Amino acid sequence: MVAFVGTLFLGVELGLGLAVGISLLLVIFESAYPPTAELGRLPGTHHYRNIKQYPDAEQYDGIVLVRIDAPIYFANAQHCRDKVQKYYQRAEQKLKEAHKDDNSDDKDEVQDVKFVILELTSVSHIDTSALHTLQELCSTFRRENDIQLCLTNPNPRVMHKLVQSGLVDEIGRDHMFVSLHDSVHYCLGQMHSREVMKRASAKDFQGLADQNESSEEGPIPRNSKSLPANVGVISEYSVAEENTDIEIGLDVDT
Repeated sequence: MVAFVGTLFLGVELGLGLAVGISLLLVIFESAYPPTAELGRLPGTHHYRNIKQYPDAEQYDGIVLVRIDAPIYFANAQHCRDKVQKYYQRAEQKLKEAHKDDNSDDKDEVQDVKFVILELTSVSHIDTSALHTLQELCSTFRRENDIQLCLTNPNPRVMHKLVQSGLVDEIGRDHMFVSLHDSVHYCLGQMHSREVMKRASAKDFQGLADQNESSEEGPIPRNSKSLPANVGVISEYSVAEENTDIEIGLDVDT
């Protein structure tokens, strides 16, 4: 339409030049503001899709799944970071509202986001500015919110730069995955193990306190065996789940 109107009123050369200029501006705009999406799992499958396109997609409490559908470089790195933080804040707000509306004192429910997973399948290129932005994002999540950042399925070119920059070691090599399903399975197992450890420790220490109070000889001496043998032991379910995990991750040594 720009080419038609420009040619009609300004002539062929000016009309085509105006159309080309508008096209270049649109390309720059799309590159600076790439599409991103918050993902959920389609019921009964291992496929993860945009929750806006598939409202019935299931989301996990404590886990945020984000997909970036474009190369990340200096022009859009800050935008990608802002979108990831926006999705995190939205998920955090949903958890707080759900816990508030529930009106229950169940402390076993997930009340905070624990993991943010970035799907990098569509990221064909990443530059130094984007690496620095991801490093800041990882440090901010870990330092201020105690959140672990995970990356899934980067292509060999992107993976090579992640290794060279040291970002793989900072994030943790055990937090690099080949698929979203593997990363979600790992994060759910980690949250389950934490809850088991917390419950076991709380239960054992409570039993120890009750034993001290009921003892006629006073508190148990410091040098005696004061803790039960099963303090901090993970349940058989969590161990079995961990042992049956698919061996996942990328070959970051190459």
